[in-house]
Amino acid sequence: MYARYAECSRDDMNRFQNTVEWLLEKQDPGVRYLALRDLVHLDETDQELITARKAAHTSGPIVTILDSMHPDGYWVEPGPGYSNKYRSSVWSVIALAQLGARMEEDERISLACNYLIEKSLTRHGQFSMSGAPSGTIDCLQGNVCWALITLGCNDNRLERAFDWMARSVTGEGIAPIEDNKAETRYYAGKCGPNFACGGNYKLPCAWGRLR
Repeated sequence: MYARYAECSRDDMNRFQNTVEWLLEKQDPGVRYLALRDLVHLDETDQELITARKAAHTSGPIVTILDSMHPDGYWVEPGPGYSNKYRSSVWSVIALAQLGARMEEDERISLACNYLIEKSLTRHGQFSMSGAPSGTIDCLQGNVCWALITLGCNDNRLERAFDWMARSVTGEGIAPIEDNKAETRYYAGKCGPNFACGGNYKLPCAWGRLR
């Protein structure tokens, strides 16, 4: 469990061990689950991790978020789910992924993922704030793609999203923003290759690249 920290001093090792033991306390199932997964590095088939993951889906913030979801699969209001920040569908799905939620633990997560893909993903592969291709931006694209995959979504429609994300970075097959007659082009937000962002004065955006 602690082999990777063998080069630390004894005091550092003790502090780390005490911190991990505190995070593993059972009164906070969500924190315990993430600590077992990310700090103890238990295999996904380990029974202790499986038990902790199930507990995290029956108590804590994962449940709070899912319980506020509309039965149709969205939060706050129907549609692409970007507004209002930070309570609507996009942000709720991202938060669930950050909390370690998994589709196989709660069928509502699958419903939410499918709803977001149906309402936010355009036919050209952009995840959009508005539902139209012009509503795309690098950070949104990266966040949503990561969240859906992390939640366990294997929908074939995501291939379009990853294709757009890759080509819009390199510029391959993407017309310039001025060519408003092109079927696939850059827009005011996602305005050019190399993570160029209209919200960042058309300069490469570090945030978009990180996502």
